[in-house]
Amino acid sequence: MLKNIFKLMILMMFVMFGLQSCGGNDPLSPGDEDNEPELVGCEAANLYDWDSVEFETSLDAGASTWLAFDLTETTLFTVTINQAGFHGLIFNGCDGELGAPPPIFDFQTNGNGVEVGIVTEGTYYLKITNTRPGRLDFTFSIVLDEIVYGCMNDDAQNYNIDANVDDSSCVLQDCNEDYYIEAIDGNASDFYFPMVLDCDGNCSPISWIGDMYCDDGAYGIYGPDGEVVPINLMCEELNWDEGDCEMIDEGCTEGLVEDCNGICAPEDWLGDGFCDDGSYEYNGNSIYFNCDELGNDNGDCDVLGRTTEQRPYPNNKMSIEK
Repeated sequence: MLKNIFKLMILMMFVMFGLQSCGGNDPLSPGDEDNEPELVGCEAANLYDWDSVEFETSLDAGASTWLAFDLTETTLFTVTINQAGFHGLIFNGCDGELGAPPPIFDFQTNGNGVEVGIVTEGTYYLKITNTRPGRLDFTFSIVLDEIVYGCMNDDAQNYNIDANVDDSSCVLQDCNEDYYIEAIDGNASDFYFPMVLDCDGNCSPISWIGDMYCDDGAYGIYGPDGEVVPINLMCEELNWDEGDCEMIDEGCTEGLVEDCNGICAPEDWLGDGFCDDGSYEYNGNSIYFNCDELGNDNGDCDVLGRTTEQRPYPNNKMSIEK
């Protein structure tokens, strides 16, 4: 009887010891894996090599995904997402799920490659968020480029077509150089000064801006080597030659008037002794003033035997054959 009681006590001790072991702090105890914190945000980012990542995926509206990259050298990189409407943030560290603010780059995709900028050696985290109202499929890739420093202004004399990072070395045309100051055919300064850079970086007489002739390369001046340099004032920086080259939706700019077909033409062509019946062009358009509304070109087109001689160009312009 005592032996049986003793055996029973030993058995109960083993059972109690086993229960304590199952509920203890043993790292291998079942159920402990449920207590591991779930990785979110940049902490859950997959690590890629910059020069090899390319994949296709999709994101719901408002959803985000994280990527991480190790970079071993300084480089210029471009992020390509073939859909517009994604917001990209790049961080140079990870601090919880939000990255390490502030981001070093912040950009919106446009469906093409976005040149993000220069990045030095280190680990970086990229957050991509779908800002569109629906789920979007997209292809993601990164392109690395060797950094080429140089002048990136194509109007400059030392423009470097291979440069992808501007180094502030651009040398622009000096419109006050001796050639333009000295006389051409006696006294060029009467015709040319003061001067301004045109849309292509060439020196243009400032008097040509807004003179009712569209300077889109159709006219030019003599250059230092005797060549004719086309002058182009047809760009936004010069207000489209101050309206001479601008398409006007309603009415015409000052000094211009609509012809019989609604085309803007110089107002002083009305009644100037030349019959404007399509024989002359302005900004590439044939001009017609020979209608009742304009008094048959203020009488210029009332006389038979109309003249077709070339109109004189103002400000010493020369026509360039195209």
